[in-house]
Amino acid sequence: MRVFGKEDRTTCRFIKGAVLLAWLLAGLLVPARAADLTNEGEGIVQSTCVGCHRIHGAPMPRSTKQAPDLIWAGNKYQRDWLVAWLQNPKEKLYPVGYDFKFKRKGRHLALLPGEAEKVADFLSTLKDVRITEGRMKPGTSAELTRGEQLYREHVCQNCHWTPADNRRGYTGGTSSTSFVNMGNRLQADWVYRFNVNPDDFVPGSGAYIPKPSLPEKDIYAITAYMMTFK
Repeated sequence: MRVFGKEDRTTCRFIKGAVLLAWLLAGLLVPARAADLTNEGEGIVQSTCVGCHRIHGAPMPRSTKQAPDLIWAGNKYQRDWLVAWLQNPKEKLYPVGYDFKFKRKGRHLALLPGEAEKVADFLSTLKDVRITEGRMKPGTSAELTRGEQLYREHVCQNCHWTPADNRRGYTGGTSSTSFVNMGNRLQADWVYRFNVNPDDFVPGSGAYIPKPSLPEKDIYAITAYMMTFK
């Protein structure tokens, strides 16, 4: 059996100290790296996106803006969809251009994969305190049936592309946002809060929302149904 001498014990203490220091540094560097990525994403947004999109400010009507606000993007978009779409923005979100303006119909700028990840990281930090996260759950069978009934009663498809079992895969009007694939694109809690009062986010966008507003349980049901559009 080997008996460790003073020199051996000193070496062991040195190795343990080095390992501990490495762990401490790793703990410090990981958050710092995450912060760097967020800062890089903000830089891309500031240099590339804010020419059309706003990332702060009070709600404004569509007619006064070039593109949708990103002020609450962290509540609105699902990250996986956002990263993929930023790299290949072929999915039409506004079929005839934002605010029904054809000059705004041009294809969105595509980002490189690394850029898309960084931008998504930054946009995920943009939250709105009016949105309660975890509010929406997958709808029950009864809620989905009620939601579909309300969706058709209030002819939402007159303004929005809506998934349909036909050759194109959708039906509906083109005067507003496409609802095709919205269950993969948007976060349910944001959709619910927007449905409660669209004017809170985009003044003037609730012109065709029922008045008086639907009961809370009906807004919940129609939101749950809309989130099945995948």
